[in-house]
Amino acid sequence: MEEPREARFWRFEEDFGISLLIARLGTALTPVVPDGDADDARALRDDARLLLDSGLPAETLRTVWRAAAAGQDPGPDVLGLLRRIVEAAEDRITREAAGLSSDDTFFDGTPPLVTVDEPAMRKAVCAEARAVSHRLTGPDVGAALERVAAEADADLGFRLFLRVVKETPVDVTMERYDRYRTIGEAFGYPGCLVHDGLDVHWPRFDDVSLRRRFDCDFGFSLLAGGFYGDLWQHSHTVDEGIRGAVFDYAGLVPGSSAYALLEDTVRLSRSPMSDDALTALWQVATAYGHTLQTEGAGPRQWLHRIAAVCVERLREIDPGFAVGAPSPGDSAERDAVLRELRETAPALTRAVHDSPWYGATTSPWFERSGTVVPALERVVEQVDPDLGFRLLLRCVRAYDMPVTDEQYAHWTALGDRFGYGREHVADLADPQAER
Repeated sequence: MEEPREARFWRFEEDFGISLLIARLGTALTPVVPDGDADDARALRDDARLLLDSGLPAETLRTVWRAAAAGQDPGPDVLGLLRRIVEAAEDRITREAAGLSSDDTFFDGTPPLVTVDEPAMRKAVCAEARAVSHRLTGPDVGAALERVAAEADADLGFRLFLRVVKETPVDVTMERYDRYRTIGEAFGYPGCLVHDGLDVHWPRFDDVSLRRRFDCDFGFSLLAGGFYGDLWQHSHTVDEGIRGAVFDYAGLVPGSSAYALLEDTVRLSRSPMSDDALTALWQVATAYGHTLQTEGAGPRQWLHRIAAVCVERLREIDPGFAVGAPSPGDSAERDAVLRELRETAPALTRAVHDSPWYGATTSPWFERSGTVVPALERVVEQVDPDLGFRLLLRCVRAYDMPVTDEQYAHWTALGDRFGYGREHVADLADPQAER
């Protein structure tokens, strides 16, 4: 029985090895090692060795290569090609090692703890190849991919399978994509390796069932996090900060980030909250990192500016998109959110007052109240309990408020009722907090 092994390839931010080589080469089979460092060469060498050592027939390997390369044939001597890849990769590794000075080292960071259950992953990869074999470019492609996964390596087999699917008109539903993503996570892949180039049949961005796809924060509370303290000014402009909140990272339905932010923004803009209360809310949620006075705008002008960026993004997807009334907020949890907010109020107020940014506010409303809690209460009562809860969590993060086990359990349960993703509350667990 095979023991679980560590994921091999944890340094990469995109595809790598043979599957990347095939994508880059096209019809040009020289050079056989694309530009890259020693880590790239090692991944390529190891992939080629796995295929050579597998004992798979040359025709099987040629079938997979051809399908992954959109029909471009590697030629009859595919085994010879793999040997040349190994030799070229070894040469690249040797030359780079020889060029190191005594002060130079390869990146030696600690990899994340990802182990691979090879037998289980072989079954998973083979099942996915079998499920779409009738849509692939030839009757033998699916079977050939299964043999690579089962007889050479599941990880390599899956990367080659993805390359084939990306070159083939396969109907990738969101459910199928999620299975691919789960397999990729089991191999320790970066999210974009599965996502990039895959033609997924996504639902519309305004589908209310999509919230759980946001692993972490989203909407207006995420935007506030992008303007935290004085740190954001070193990484992006105001416009870039807004656009960052509408960016759909791998796994999200295109446009869903912009739509979530637009819903929050329109609710706030059309709410009965006063301008002073909105200004105070923005300042405390950002730890006074961004004042609206610097924009020469009032809070509702600021909200309109955010909404315009969201609409611009959504019209890239749906040119006929028009802003309507936001969907009704979830009022069922209003009392639960208010209870958590009021129980948190003393600790949160202390954390705000102890922060290095306290006193930087220019909001008369905040100066009168002396605490963030009334502004959050207004959001819960007058705008949307869900948004109020997300902004509460944002403030807890912004001011490093200690979180007890009891609070964490309550917030996790409440986040689950709101349909938050798996990581939305998880980062608030503080091992240093009093238990």
